[in-house]
Amino acid sequence: MKRAYKWIAFALCFAAFLLLGTESVSLTDRAVVLGLGIDKGETGYVVSAQIAMPAKEESKSAGYIVAMAEGSTVSGALDVLSREAGKLISMSHCNVVILGSGVIQHEAVSVLDYVVRNAYLSENAILLASTGQASDILSAKPAFSDMSSLYIQNMMMKFGYYPVRAHRNIKEFLVSYNTTRSANWIPIVSMTETEKPVSGEAGSESGEGNAEYLFDFTETAVFSGGNYVMKLPEECTRGINYVESVLEEGALTVTVGEAVYNFFIVRSKCKKSFSRDMTARFDIKLELILKEVITSGTSVPANISEPGERVDLSVAEEVTSAVRAAYETCMAEGVDIFNLYDGFYGVFGDDWDGDTARANINIAVDLSYV
Repeated sequence: MKRAYKWIAFALCFAAFLLLGTESVSLTDRAVVLGLGIDKGETGYVVSAQIAMPAKEESKSAGYIVAMAEGSTVSGALDVLSREAGKLISMSHCNVVILGSGVIQHEAVSVLDYVVRNAYLSENAILLASTGQASDILSAKPAFSDMSSLYIQNMMMKFGYYPVRAHRNIKEFLVSYNTTRSANWIPIVSMTETEKPVSGEAGSESGEGNAEYLFDFTETAVFSGGNYVMKLPEECTRGINYVESVLEEGALTVTVGEAVYNFFIVRSKCKKSFSRDMTARFDIKLELILKEVITSGTSVPANISEPGERVDLSVAEEVTSAVRAAYETCMAEGVDIFNLYDGFYGVFGDDWDGDTARANINIAVDLSYV
């Protein structure tokens, strides 16, 4: 009975706290950040925030501004931004964090530590690196959208599980960041200006006139122990995804003789296994749909479910080549991209000497067609 009274008292106190013990901040006093960029500044860091702006007229959609501030630390720069804006910086809707090239190459550890520890950022926020200034990405007008942060969020969340994009959010990065000797990676976003706009008016309060940009996410920034190591090309990005991700969309193309075969990836998943003879085996199960075959410059719909042994071998070679390219490129820099250390430790235990360079990689591709 006493326990029941205690629970009733607790429930009443909790209800009173919810009703009387909280202080809300009105939306008009908040600067709602949709995308955050962090660059290296002269004396510290330059923070860029893409902030949603309410529509001035009911007939118009909401726009945005990109506000920038500098401070000796990232949190200090955000404080400056809040004071200059006269609003409370709200990060709860920020789903994109972009790190500039200067930050990635020289200040990665401290900045990434702030990002992964920040309780106000969603753990599902996408992490990306930029080939230039992060502020330029946030200020750019995408060719197929009005706002860069929402466009990137859409591409990486709804269409992020393609083999050419190394999807990574804060939670995933944090888990790998705290795993012994584990490599880490985030996608790199770059942009090129279109020759002429492919969409209508910008419809925003920022951007560079009528200039519009195409964004690319095929390259990958690799880290070890929180430090930036290298940039991987598209082929290596594919290799990482074939082993470390579950793919449920995307394309795969191979050439056999004079014919080009184009496939849609229904699903790709890898199972790792390790043995005492220092062999790491990657069993990749790949479900494909043959979409079309191009012969002599003519595209025809594919009307066969089994394309043949030669095509099967070419597909397996394409996948195997990408995986090996990622593995060998990273191993040359001492990066255990596929976390072989943990795999062999599970086999050898405390007898494991930690020398992953002695490992043999065996890649098996099991193809099926839908």
